Amino acid sequence: TQLTLSNGIKVLLKKTDFKNDQIIYSSFSKGGTSLANDSEFKSAQMVGLIAQNGVGEFNPTQLNKLLAGNTGRGGTYIGDLYQGFSGSASPKDLETSFQMLYAYATTPRKDAEIFNKKISDIKVGMANKNADPSSVFSDTTQAVLSSYHKRAMPFNLEDLDEVSLDKAFSFYKDRFADAGEQTFVIVGAFDMNTIKPLIETYIASLPSLNRKQDYVDAGIRAPKGKISKTVYKGLEDKASVELFIHGDYEFNAENNVQLDALKAALEIKLLERLREKESGVYSPSMSLSVEKYPSAHYYFNISFSCAPANVEKLIAASLDEVNKIKSSGASADDISKYKSEEQRQIELSLRDNNYWLNYITNRLKNGEDLGQLLKNKQRLDGISSESTKIAAQKYLTEDNYIRLVLLPEKK
Repeated sequence: TQLTLSNGIKVLLKKTDFKNDQIIYSSFSKGGTSLANDSEFKSAQMVGLIAQNGVGEFNPTQLNKLLAGNTGRGGTYIGDLYQGFSGSASPKDLETSFQMLYAYATTPRKDAEIFNKKISDIKVGMANKNADPSSVFSDTTQAVLSSYHKRAMPFNLEDLDEVSLDKAFSFYKDRFADAGEQTFVIVGAFDMNTIKPLIETYIASLPSLNRKQDYVDAGIRAPKGKISKTVYKGLEDKASVELFIHGDYEFNAENNVQLDALKAALEIKLLERLREKESGVYSPSMSLSVEKYPSAHYYFNISFSCAPANVEKLIAASLDEVNKIKSSGASADDISKYKSEEQRQIELSLRDNNYWLNYITNRLKNGEDLGQLLKNKQRLDGISSESTKIAAQKYLTEDNYIRLVLLPEKK
């Protein structure tokens, strides 16, 4: 069911019967912190603290007391490219959840004492950040992956000194001053006759200024070409390795399932090789992430820890497995494992409200067909040794290859 409200907000509702005491929702519209100008950007990055100040005249302690025994929760979020609302409730407490989202949009609370305490807690947490090898390595990884773009660098103590409550608060208010372009997705055990008046009372009365808003692409991109960086930090006789193979691509359901199958097949082979044949590797992992906006890109990431003496040998072994899949594709056995696991996951997901909420939201954000799910089996049937070989040759090229290694300090 789709409604368009008097203030322009669109609402998609999916009624389910998996859990009779659960209704969940989220919404989005374009903008987010990408719209912050340089002088307010650091404050905008800390905008999440505003909702932690409480809402209206209630501080967090008073709010918790008020909500005791009530399942209704609702609130706001501001991400890089979008802002919106999210919440959950049992059917009887849904009105409370909607009242909360309305309050967080229209009467956010400004509390200097709470805000400053949160900032000083973060400062304490960051004080020893540069002495911790894994923290330095993770900051380096973040910086390299964004080509050291000033808007994507890790937060440091100097940045916190630039954060102002006034700037964060006014940025927050501006992001929710116009909710007219929001799209809500509501999933769960609602009754249409009961929920519709609540939507009209609370969601339809969110402010609307008829602005046309979009996010701003700041141009944050992973670096092209081959990049190698070694960080020397700490004294423990242990190394950490992060390898990324990445690139631009056409984001669609067909390509994404081929990438996913490739990741699953490579993961099986890497775990076998690094854990069993090479041994001496702690927690090897293989992940894939894809994004459509602001620019369609995929990242394969191989990571593991090992003894410093084994770094080169294990990186070579990892790349050898990548090359094998490029020359002969995934084995029939690994493909069949992947397909049956995917099929099982799909069947489980179809009985899960969170799955439906994410599925519908992502299709809408990406401008994709809501019926994409119906062709899942067809897409899975299209995966074969040959298709994974073609995908590997296309996506696992080492044209864009990032190698990051953490080693102990040289004595």
